[in-house]
Amino acid sequence: MIYGANTQIWTAPFTQNDIGLIDKVAAMGFTMIELGFASEEPPFKVSDVKERLKANGMVAGVCSFQSADRDIANADPAVRKNGVAYMKAMVGTVAALGGKILSGPLYCELFRARYIPEAERKQEWEWSVGSLREIGKFAESVGVTVALEPLNRFETDFVNQSEKAVRLCDDIGSPAVGMLLDTFHMSIEEKNQGDAIRKAGKHLKHFHTCENDRGSPGTGQVPWVEVRDALRDIKYDDAVVIEGFNPDVVDLANGARIWRPMAPTPDRLASDGIKFLKGLFA
Repeated sequence: MIYGANTQIWTAPFTQNDIGLIDKVAAMGFTMIELGFASEEPPFKVSDVKERLKANGMVAGVCSFQSADRDIANADPAVRKNGVAYMKAMVGTVAALGGKILSGPLYCELFRARYIPEAERKQEWEWSVGSLREIGKFAESVGVTVALEPLNRFETDFVNQSEKAVRLCDDIGSPAVGMLLDTFHMSIEEKNQGDAIRKAGKHLKHFHTCENDRGSPGTGQVPWVEVRDALRDIKYDDAVVIEGFNPDVVDLANGARIWRPMAPTPDRLASDGIKFLKGLFA
């Protein structure tokens, strides 16, 4: 098992000024750092990040999202084209970092949540699938996997549950496109987290952990033994990443609806969380 920490626990986006986080995360016992940013050109020098990763014996992943002007499920072909170009650029950055995973709700614009007729929804699905097939071909050529994340109903209307994410992966049909499950979103949308993980099966390529309140793993209501047993049942042995959000980063707090600290400090959210997870999976 690879234990990772998402940089949004401390800051967003991850920039050149935040490279020291790699040292901090490594000292806590993590072997993966998940960089959160959303720009075609990375806001850091790839060579500097690679050097720091190597010095700490770590790997990197990237977590991102789609904005309205690059929504790959949009009716406007130009917008979809922007989205495909953005995704390919992000995949290229992951590859340049020596990483393997680009993750997030990358199937459509983030926070697109509204009721629409079924025919319109089907058309958006087809646009997204077509775009992701093209992205998948490129990702496959550079050895990167795109892990699509179901979000809760308040953050998207496109994919909320494991079952629908599996259908999306099946429709795309690319070995370079899989899915990510997150214990927070599953706490809202799934009847049983273990069943949701088992449904994901071979499509599960990445995993996010935090509590039902987005706090540190092990401090809330998530059924962790059920989660662990299901991951073992499907023989999942890739990254388990702690995702958190710093309420002092205003844009991040507004987006994630974080109105209070979820742990005494960001450092404690990460350090307490990895201690719990290592005990859970021991």
